[in-house]
Amino acid sequence: MAPRTLEELKRRLQKLNAPGSDLKLGKRALAALTRMMDNPEVVAVTSISALASEAGVNASTLSRLVRKLGFENFAEFQLVFRKHLARTSKTSFYSDLAGQLVDTEQDEDQRPPPSLALMTQVAEEETANIAQMLKSLDLQALEQTVELLASAPRVRVYGLRQAYTMANLLAYAMGLLRSDVSLLGNPHHGVAHGLTELTEQDVLVVIGASPYTRGTVAAARIAANHGMKVVAITDSHGSPLAAEASVTFVAPTSSTWYSNSMAAFLVFIEGLMAMLAGRLGRRGLASLKRHEQLIDEVNHEL
Repeated sequence: MAPRTLEELKRRLQKLNAPGSDLKLGKRALAALTRMMDNPEVVAVTSISALASEAGVNASTLSRLVRKLGFENFAEFQLVFRKHLARTSKTSFYSDLAGQLVDTEQDEDQRPPPSLALMTQVAEEETANIAQMLKSLDLQALEQTVELLASAPRVRVYGLRQAYTMANLLAYAMGLLRSDVSLLGNPHHGVAHGLTELTEQDVLVVIGASPYTRGTVAAARIAANHGMKVVAITDSHGSPLAAEASVTFVAPTSSTWYSNSMAAFLVFIEGLMAMLAGRLGRRGLASLKRHEQLIDEVNHEL
């Protein structure tokens, strides 16, 4: 079982260093782990490629290392450090990430413009996140989710802050294919009012990544407690959203930029909706054609 806190991870490291340890790590991997344990605030906000470079190892070495420690992927390992940082300091998630991109020793007018190298690095990290998301997909759970989304009387989608963009996209795309899909809760009525509209036959999709919002976690917990099906799209199986969900899909978020990467979330949502369109067949096609007809009517009126 993977360590859930930084303290548990430290105890695991102590056992690794003890004579006769049954878990063998190479010297370079062990040195990289020790270095990361000594700098939790850096690990919490730094991409796997940058950490590997600083430690003098390949990113694949860190990936193998975290799997040996019991984590499914690097995002789940990094979540331990992010949770520790959230507990021990004021909110600095975004500024800490942005700090990697800013040379504070230079004046604003002396800093060089962003280079193609940085753009390439971000693109490669996003590509790696998408590949990791695909590798971790549970196909049976994916097919079950498509069936749920096709057959549930009502589907609601919920995400806040950056995840709101993904939630809005998913609700819009699904609403093109079937009826009674929307974001959870009218802004003027609140989330509780939105949950009262749902029954045990309905589905709530929650989207979020570290640092998690209390509102999203609470909505998932309440929905699960009332017997509703909860589908989580999040950054780790250790996410508090995953703890409340019937089904969880993981989209890694590690990136050089100053917030969570959403590329893997976007690709997952597009793929999920493509599968749903295929599952709904003529029903979905009829819904799309009706939508197109209404667009033409609105454009004609304007």
